[in-house]
Amino acid sequence: MLGSGPVTISVVVVNWNAREDLAACLASLAAQTDRDFETIVVDNGSVDDSVSSLAGRYADVVWVEAGENLGFAEGCNRGIAAAGGSWIATLNNDAIADARFIEELRSAALSGGPSLGMVQSRIVFQRDTQRTNSTGLLLYADGCAEDRDFDQPIRADDRNEEIFCPTAGAALYRRAMLDEVRLPSGFFDRGYFMYVEDLDLGWRSRLAGWSTLYAPRALVAHKFQGTSRRHGRRFVELQCKKNRLRTLVKNGSLRMLVTSLPRTLVDLAESCLWIGPSAIARFATAAWDSARQRPAISKMRRIPRREIERRWITVRT
Repeated sequence: MLGSGPVTISVVVVNWNAREDLAACLASLAAQTDRDFETIVVDNGSVDDSVSSLAGRYADVVWVEAGENLGFAEGCNRGIAAAGGSWIATLNNDAIADARFIEELRSAALSGGPSLGMVQSRIVFQRDTQRTNSTGLLLYADGCAEDRDFDQPIRADDRNEEIFCPTAGAALYRRAMLDEVRLPSGFFDRGYFMYVEDLDLGWRSRLAGWSTLYAPRALVAHKFQGTSRRHGRRFVELQCKKNRLRTLVKNGSLRMLVTSLPRTLVDLAESCLWIGPSAIARFATAAWDSARQRPAISKMRRIPRREIERRWITVRT
């Protein structure tokens, strides 16, 4: 495990047909109190002139044009590949960063020990900045995850604390960690396209012995599903169900796989109702693909799967 070295930051923003949101996001990055970072925008084949309308205004931004919609996971991978920082910040294109966002992320990275691999910012809703969108991810016994403190009033007394893993909508990752836990499918698994890829990366990194710090003063206001809404509600739900299984097969213990089987069967049945029998093939492909990756994760693992689950599984209330 590598954990030393300077804190240089690259911010990766993935964009798809969200010119106005991206403009607001880049404007917030241009207004940072800490200017010692680079911004990389990966454009997933937008047809709304996102790049041509903004590239001239933000000449210091590194623009990576994918030419097609690769999804969030592979978009992030392309950005990370182009990044020069020792730490990689991922930021949704429909998010607006507080002026001290980079400053606070850097402070959190500097305060962590050599095992710190991930930092979670405080994400609030743009529609109501006094309510929380996320302070990280919670893991449940059936392999589901949800945002910590979702739709709860913000707490002024929040302090830096260890959490399970971050949501990639506004997170910071140590590059040395990303290189260590990378799979042939990428830092983020490109097979996910979008949704749950951050849980997979966080869980995989936890198994490899890395930790996560929640830094509440690193603040971001998120539009919330500003891009994904355009895919439709069923698309989002199908992605989450399929990718939940994918993540569980890769990272969960055999016991967790067995005890979560009822949830998996319910997810499969609901998916079949929505799109027909083709859901079975999609789930089977996801499970098989993840099963083939499981040995690689076992090889990088430093902490037993059951130990991670005993410590971090949250009991639903």
